[in-house]
Amino acid sequence: MNEKDKLRIGDSDRELVSRLLKSAVDEGRLTLAEYDERLQQVYEAKTVGDLTPITGDLMGTGRGVLAVSDHGELRTGAVRSVPVPRRGTPVWIKWMWFGWMVPVAICTTIWLIAFITGNGTQDFWPLWVAGPLGAVMGAVTLMERALIRPALQEADQRRLDRETAGR
Repeated sequence: MNEKDKLRIGDSDRELVSRLLKSAVDEGRLTLAEYDERLQQVYEAKTVGDLTPITGDLMGTGRGVLAVSDHGELRTGAVRSVPVPRRGTPVWIKWMWFGWMVPVAICTTIWLIAFITGNGTQDFWPLWVAGPLGAVMGAVTLMERALIRPALQEADQRRLDRETAGR
């Protein structure tokens, strides 16, 4: 046990460790039962040395994820957060397509009711609503996939490279 392990901790230090444990649960590294048990230990801890066994196995290293600065402040260690790669379709594209689907579904339903009752034309006029809007939105979706998404991924990579170069 070194000198830093004997330093007393405060509520802000306990809060830091509880957030760390919460993120470990969110990432699937701890079960809820383990989280509950460790959280109870966190709030019973009095020194940095009491916190070390609670977080020591989270990253697979003997040191864990906590570090004490030269000023005696408890902080997360040299664990670098790696950005999650962007996968799937962005939410704004999904909402855009949902906004297209609603009027197309309404127009198609009106046409279908009129067609079945014999009061409407046989021409499929909802195509005039779906076609032009769908073409524009298809072009926007393709531009997002071909231009915007690669640019965001490149910016993330540059930011990650700057962070690792600064260490």
